[in-house]
Amino acid sequence: MSAEALALPRPTLIPPQLKPLLILIGIAAAVAAGVGIVLWSKEPTYALLYGNLGQQDSAQIVQALQTSGIPYKLDNNGEITVPADRVHDARLKLAGQGLPEGDGGFSVMSKDPGFGVSQFMEGARYQHALETELARTISNLQPVAAARVHLALPRQSAFVRDRRPSSASVMLQLKPGRRLEQEQVTAIVNLVASSIPELESSQVTVVDQQGRLLSSPEKAEDEFAVRSKQLEIARDMEERYTHRIEELLAPLVGAGRVRAQVVADVEMSTTEEAREQYRPESQIIRSEQTAEETSRNGAGPQGVPGALTNQPPTPGVALPPGAAANAATPNAAATPAAGQQPTVAPPDNTSKQATRNYEIDRTVAYTRQPAGRLKRITVAVLIDNLRSTDAEGKVTETALLPEQIENITRLVKDAVGYSEARGDSVNVVNASFKGETVVEDIQPETIPLWERPLLRDIAKLVAALIVLLALVFVVLRPLIRGLLPAPPKPVYAPPALPDGTAPQMAAETGATPAIDYEGQIAQARGMVAQDPGRVAQVVKTWVNTGE
Repeated sequence: MSAEALALPRPTLIPPQLKPLLILIGIAAAVAAGVGIVLWSKEPTYALLYGNLGQQDSAQIVQALQTSGIPYKLDNNGEITVPADRVHDARLKLAGQGLPEGDGGFSVMSKDPGFGVSQFMEGARYQHALETELARTISNLQPVAAARVHLALPRQSAFVRDRRPSSASVMLQLKPGRRLEQEQVTAIVNLVASSIPELESSQVTVVDQQGRLLSSPEKAEDEFAVRSKQLEIARDMEERYTHRIEELLAPLVGAGRVRAQVVADVEMSTTEEAREQYRPESQIIRSEQTAEETSRNGAGPQGVPGALTNQPPTPGVALPPGAAANAATPNAAATPAAGQQPTVAPPDNTSKQATRNYEIDRTVAYTRQPAGRLKRITVAVLIDNLRSTDAEGKVTETALLPEQIENITRLVKDAVGYSEARGDSVNVVNASFKGETVVEDIQPETIPLWERPLLRDIAKLVAALIVLLALVFVVLRPLIRGLLPAPPKPVYAPPALPDGTAPQMAAETGATPAIDYEGQIAQARGMVAQDPGRVAQVVKTWVNTGE
């Protein structure tokens, strides 16, 4: 008998009749998926052209885009998107046609209104254009997302007593997480009041999207407005002190590791004081007046004037103090004879008067103390324990030393302008915070990375490439291998009989020998024992062909 190779049967999970049909279905699905991915990756990225448009403006813009051959998408919110590379082209073409009309402002005044337009319509168009321009200017402020302005401009009369003041109202839509400071609200009020002739700032009202009144009427009799303004002043002062303390201590204890609360006692009443003060010990001569009067006692020269009386006077004689300078006279009767002593005239009466005006130091002061004076301030500061991480990642908390707390207290006092005479109080406490501290850092508004057109295009290409590679290696490669003819099966000789002769095949005898399951197992074991390398190659071939 000649030896003939026997092949081991390979297990199959898919019936042979369905295998060609499944191969065709898999190839068709892979090709369709690849074509769809390629078309999706080549689809242009759409960007916003205009948003928040009315129905009339949206219809006109859509018609203009269709005429220009620019693809577009219109969603339910009234936003129109076009391919990102054609946004500027579309806006230029629409601007050339005067679209959108609701964004015109004073540009609508340049259009031909047509024949027969009344004066009322011209005034209404001018007022609408003025409101649009004011709203556009206010929307340029950073915290404001959108704004609307309504003007009430009454027709002025020729009579002064019949004139009515103008008024305006401003509706603001603030950006999420933003709020307007009082200085910004005042700036908006002054902007609107300065744009309208004869419009007082007190006649401008500003509200936000929440219905909160941002501008307060400047009337002394409005107690609610005055009270709100006083509370706003105290709150702003407390916020400034709190921010100053936290910003000062953050580098020492870490960001988010300090909490400060400030209570400011603010004097809201306005006081006026007039004071006049004298200092008697300080005297200054302002003016001085002196008067001196002299009178002579006794009679003067007597007799008829003659030659004797006209004689030159005798030499003068010294008179006692107080006597008149002209006591001696040239009268002959009074002239002493030769050898005689001259007679002495009686003394004169002299009186002196002096008037002195003194000016006393006088101080006149007028003092007016406005509202908003700080009377007393109380500061409470809570500081977390210092935390350190060792090499193993273990966090250790350490309380502050008394010297550190004392230094921080001095810093806080200097930061708030501590005054002991005013009765200020500063208290610093060190304790461990419970839970993690979240520090909110306000970042400037930027376009998210995933919304940028370039990044989205790159992501599309990468995703398409990954899917194509997955289709090639996971679907197409196994299917192509299934279509190829199977490699020749290894043929193994049956084990020899005990007498050393090979068994004869059924071809020689004309009958097919029946081998039961146990015999097949015995033959397989024998083949493995004789040639394990070839058996391993057979198993590897089965694994690669997926059978």
